[in-house]
Formats: sequence, C-alpha cells, structure tokens
Amino acid sequence: MARAAALLLCVVWALSPIAVGAPQAQPASGPAIARMDELWATRDDTGAMQDAVRAGNELIAADPTNYEAEWRLARAYWWLALTQRDRLGRKALAVRAMEWAERARNHRPERVEGHYFMAISVGEYGATIGVMQALVDGIAGKVESAALRANEIDSDYAVGAPGIVLGRYYFMLPWPKRDLHRSQRYLENVVRRHPGKLIAHQFLAETYYALGERDQAHGQLLLVLTTAPAPDTERDLPAPKPLAEASLREWFGGH
Repeated sequence: MARAAALLLCVVWALSPIAVGAPQAQPASGPAIARMDELWATRDDTGAMQDAVRAGNELIAADPTNYEAEWRLARAYWWLALTQRDRLGRKALAVRAMEWAERARNHRPERVEGHYFMAISVGEYGATIGVMQALVDGIAGKVESAALRANEIDSDYAVGAPGIVLGRYYFMLPWPKRDLHRSQRYLENVVRRHPGKLIAHQFLAETYYALGERDQAHGQLLLVLTTAPAPDTERDLPAPKPLAEASLREWFGGH
C-alpha cells in the first residue's frame, strides 16, 4: 500500500514545473494565446495563472472549441493545483485541469498537449484523494494510458516529458508490476535525445542502481553534476543536481 501511495505522489513530483513550449497559435486568437504563454513564463508570480485562466475563458466564450485555449487552461489549472496548499482546493483545481485536458484531447486527439496534461493532472488529483480511493478510481492506469498516448504522438514534447513520466511510472510501480527494464528504455530514450534534461539522467541513475548496474548509475550521476541543463529546464523540480549529490553520497560515498 505504501508503494502504491508513492507511485501516485511520484508521478506529480517527477514532472513538476517542466517548461512547456507554445505550439503555433490559431490566427484568430493569436494575441490572447500569446498572452497566456507570456503568463505561463511568469507562473511563479502571484496571480499570473489566474490571469491565464481569465484569458482562456474569454477565448472559450468566443470559440467553445478553441483547442489552443483548452490545453492552456488545463496547464494553468494544473499549476494552480500543484502550488495549492489546501488539499480540498488542490483537488478541485486538479479536477478542473482534468476537465480541460479531456476537452482538449476530445477535440484534437492527434495533438500531444491534451494527453500530456491529462496524465499529470490525473496524477495531481490522485495525490489528493487517498490511496484506497485512488486505487478504486484506477488513477495509475489513467496516468499510464494518457502518458503512453502523449509519448506516441510526440516523445520530444516538453524536452521529453512524456517519456520521463513513463520511465518514472514503471520505476515506482509496486511489485509485481514494477518494470525496471521498461523504465530504463523510456529514460534512455529521453537522455539520448535530450542530454541536457538532467532530471531524466537522475531518474535513469536510480533505475540503473535498482537493476544493480552501479557503474552506469555512477556515470549518470556524474553527468547530472557536470552537464549544463537544457534551455527551459533550469526550473525543473525536483532540482536534479542536489538529488545527484545526495545519491552519490548514499551509494558511492560521495565519489
């Protein structure tokens, strides 16, 4: 049961404030979409995501099937949930994020954003409802299916974010469903295509270590500590370099 709880929390923890790029906006709503992206870039500022929600709702009032607004509303609500301290408030915001993500992927199932934000919004929701209810609701499976679809559409989205979700997901599954080799494959693909995505190297090190591949785990930790982060990933949480330092001390005595 504890491992199940860790799984639900981990999917959110692993992918926290990842920088998400802005696809080309629809011409009819270009300035408003650009404004939502500008607000996302300043999401740490008080009120920025509430302003993004207002901008998105204005777009939806004018065009109820505006996909570009829908997935950005999912993104904004996900961030608001992630940064909300009150559990009930966090749950309500996560539900709103899920609703907008579902609406987006229903309108444009061939696009990656709706599926990706569904995966991490469901993970955020699962972290608020307790282990038993999460298991009853099949939260883990919903995270997996949405992340798999996002990865199938665009494995490079948000600097390899779908593959990181999946790699961490299969790492954290409780026995007998845990699949370290599958975790390894997804994370190796991310670091091969995005060598500056340092949190992927850290998670891959943890997978290697669990597989008994100490030398490979050590190499990944050194890469985290000596590699400059890819653009738009400096704000990733958890911060990879302190994690790598802690893992190096614990596993290898700091060497």
